[in-house]
Amino acid sequence: MGVMDGMKPVAAMVVVQFVFAGVNIFYKLAVSDGMDMRVLVAYRFLFASAVLSPIAYFVERYPT
Repeated sequence: MGVMDGMKPVAAMVVVQFVFAGVNIFYKLAVSDGMDMRVLVAYRFLFASAVLSPIAYFVERYPT
């Protein structure tokens, strides 16, 4: 096991933290510009469904 194998979880968490920070900044910008929080949450759910639905379909359709 190399050094890079041990760094993969750390690198993944750093990427996740950057993504969460970016989403938080975009939420603050959208709300400060007058967007309703309910609409923002609805968009979030629609985007998550659009991204996760094909993944769920292919994982369930072609199990390993």
